[in-house]
Amino acid sequence: MGTLPLHAAAPADTDAAPGALDRVSPRTRRLCGPCTTSDGGPPARAGGGTLVVSVAEAAGQAALPGARSGAEYLARLRPGAELLADAAATHSAVLSALHRHAYAHFACHAMGDLERASGSRLVLHDHTERPLTVRELARLRLRLRLRLSSVRLAYLSSCDTLLTSPELADEAVHIVSAFQMAGFPHVVGSLWHVDDMIGREVALGMYDALDRGDGTLDVARTAEALHGAVRTLRDTYPQPPSLWACQVPAGP
Repeated sequence: MGTLPLHAAAPADTDAAPGALDRVSPRTRRLCGPCTTSDGGPPARAGGGTLVVSVAEAAGQAALPGARSGAEYLARLRPGAELLADAAATHSAVLSALHRHAYAHFACHAMGDLERASGSRLVLHDHTERPLTVRELARLRLRLRLRLSSVRLAYLSSCDTLLTSPELADEAVHIVSAFQMAGFPHVVGSLWHVDDMIGREVALGMYDALDRGDGTLDVARTAEALHGAVRTLRDTYPQPPSLWACQVPAGP
C-alpha cells in the first residue's frame, strides 16, 4: 500500500468533487530507531544549519539543471548553509558534513537496487568509486554522535528514494528508511522519477512554509507543509499526477 499514490486519487470529473489530496495528507510512518519526541526529537540548538548537496552532472547520468539552480537558491535562503555542489559533493565530504547540520537537502540522482536493497544509493560526484549506499547511511547514527545540534529533516529531491523490491516491500528497505535509521526523524522522499524543475518548486514551497524566521525550521509541520506545496503544484499542473504526486513525507 505504501507504494501506491493513493493521495492522487480523484473523480474522473475533477470539477464534480474534491480528490483525496483535498481530504488527506500522505505520510509514511518511521521505522523504529533513535528515540524521538512527538515533534521529531529534541529542539535543535542554535547553529544547527543546513547542508545542501547538489550533483547536476554525474558520470553515466542525465544532467539535472534544476538541481544546481535550486540548490544554489536554497543555500542563499538558509542562514549559514553549507553547499556541496558537483565536484565538491564527494562521498567523504558529504559524510563529514552530515555530522555538522540539523537539516540536509539532496538534489541529485538516486539509484535503487531491486536485487540488493542495501545497495541502493545516492549518486554523488564519485559514485562510481565510492557509492553512498543504504547500508552505509543506516549505520551513521547521527543523532547519537552530534552534541551541539540534533539532526531534524532530510529532503531527498532524487528519484525513487522509496523504491524497494516486491520481496522486501514489508521491510521498507530503501534510501528514505536509511536516513531515518541514521537519525533523521523527518525525511521527504520520492515514489518514482522526479522532474528536477518540479522537484525544485515543491522543495522551495515546503521550506518557505516551515521557516520560523530565526534560521530554524518547524519540522513538526513537515507533512502539512509538503502537502500545501503539492496542492499548489497540482493546481498548476492538474494533469498528469505523476508530476505532483511523487514526493511524500516519512516521520513520526
